[in-house]
Amino acid sequence: MRTRFDEVAVTVTAGRDAACAVDLSVAGERVRAVLHRGLGPPEAADDDMVAGEAAFLQAEAQAVWWSALALWPGPVSNRASPDGFVPYIDPLAAARLPGVTLPPSSIGGLLHTPRPGERRNVHRVRDGMFLGHGSAATSRGEGEILRFTCFDPDRTRHVLLAGDDVFDLSEPTGALAAVHRARLAPMVDRLRSLGATFCLLVIQPEGEGFRLLDVSCHPVHHQFAPLRRQVFGSLLRWLLAGPP
Repeated sequence: MRTRFDEVAVTVTAGRDAACAVDLSVAGERVRAVLHRGLGPPEAADDDMVAGEAAFLQAEAQAVWWSALALWPGPVSNRASPDGFVPYIDPLAAARLPGVTLPPSSIGGLLHTPRPGERRNVHRVRDGMFLGHGSAATSRGEGEILRFTCFDPDRTRHVLLAGDDVFDLSEPTGALAAVHRARLAPMVDRLRSLGATFCLLVIQPEGEGFRLLDVSCHPVHHQFAPLRRQVFGSLLRWLLAGPP
């Protein structure tokens, strides 16, 4: 695993016939598979860099990495595509799948008075940043247009898609109940068709289906830390099962 982009050798060759060949290597060894987690924040600028040069280098590195991951024939978890640097998951499109609905939400104010035990996620509309819950989050977004999403914290479940396996992070063993597996099947199939093979879903069971509270291609380690061995094992099996 490499944390610095300049430690990875990337060669992209494009022909006049639009055919492309991509080679990835680390320390002279060809890469077999990629778990795509992005590039991370830009590194601190050197003293001799002119203003904006570090940001420019980061943008160029992202462009190279984007094209390499989109065109490389080997297995890539969360493959880049023309639609995004990581798979683009549109909640509105997901809501058209069988059994999937979106939670009550509103812009600038609450859609309804929360029921006992119900909470509100507060996001800033202009960039989607999560500000927290309730009045404290509202004060953080003073002067901003906010989106309020109601949910019941006692009924939410965190589900992790990792390779060919699906884990219920709300259960100590990670086992996903058959009823939830059946409900989630169309959503999981859709995510895999988009190349999203490592992502987190936050759902709230509702009737025969569920409300989709959040879906992200950036699971954070602390979210699945108790099951990290199983999760990493599933990712390795998926990555190494493909052609080198």
